[in-house]
Amino acid sequence: MTTNKKAQQLIDAISAPYSLSEKQVSLAKKLVKEKMLEGFTVQNFCKENGISTKTYYEWFENPDFNYYVNQLQDAVIPSDENEAFQKIKKHILKIADKPNPSIKEIELFTDTFSYVVEADKRERMEALGMLDTTKPATATSVEERKARLLSRLKG
Repeated sequence: MTTNKKAQQLIDAISAPYSLSEKQVSLAKKLVKEKMLEGFTVQNFCKENGISTKTYYEWFENPDFNYYVNQLQDAVIPSDENEAFQKIKKHILKIADKPNPSIKEIELFTDTFSYVVEADKRERMEALGMLDTTKPATATSVEERKARLLSRLKG
């Protein structure tokens, strides 16, 4: 199975919050895939997809949209890239004592794998209680929502 197909399957397996529009869900999926490519810019992404950068940043102010994009990004980061980042991070912490990788090499790595860096930052912030990790309600059937509401009323 190709990497693109596997990434698409991982992305499709994540349920979108029901508060998001179809356009937001579609562009969130596209955003995650495109952010992994070299040369990604918000401005080009917005232009290619017919939204303003203002709309783009407003969507990220929506906790449900932000949560969904983060879930998508976390799902498609290859484990070998995450492991490589963790190794480089150890060198970064030891750089004062052992400058094996140069600053330029570290910058190149973190620029190349910025989406891994973002995921790691979110994990650290969540661990420190600095992020709201409340999971938004995902798209469910009417029957599932009805059952959930009835169980809350009975409880």
